Amino acid sequence: MDPQDLGLREAMRTYSFWLYFVVMFICGSGDFLVATHLIPLVTDHGISATTAGHMLAWYGLMSLGGILIAGPASDLIGTKIPIAFTFVMRVFLFLMIIKYQNPISFYILALAFGFTHLVTAPLTPILIGRLYGFSHIGLLSGVIFTIHYAAGGFWAYVGGLIFDQTGSYRLAFILSAIMALIAFFGTLLIREKRHQVA
Repeated sequence: MDPQDLGLREAMRTYSFWLYFVVMFICGSGDFLVATHLIPLVTDHGISATTAGHMLAWYGLMSLGGILIAGPASDLIGTKIPIAFTFVMRVFLFLMIIKYQNPISFYILALAFGFTHLVTAPLTPILIGRLYGFSHIGLLSGVIFTIHYAAGGFWAYVGGLIFDQTGSYRLAFILSAIMALIAFFGTLLIREKRHQVA
């Protein structure tokens, strides 16, 4: 007999739900910090607004590449590994941009971070369905995506606040690198198997 699908209340009794909740909070934070502040970051280092706009455009285009690769990868190796890989990339990207601020590093940030930007979007419903079944996929995914976007708005604001107070994004990137590392380990700790009603 197939296991019973879990609703929100039952899912919230599993540690995998809360791990992914934290992971998606961190994911949204990184997404919106970089997408919101990429152009001011770049132009503050003497690069033209036009070039900065091109970087943001490439950021968006690369997100398509991330989706096209993440989907088939999840079919082969599961959803956890592609999601975890995006956070490994982000740790190195944040560390890189802390140390190097030049046109090459900004293009690398835009291209590589853009590649990771939408990876969790198609993989989240798949992961949630594998963990809890698909009967309540709309509600469960909706809760997860809500925290993703709420965190994105919050961290974009905090990034701007940090810049206003310190004159630099350095602290925001340091904190984001630490958070991405936490998200990496959090993703690996999720049990990617069908959860049962407690």
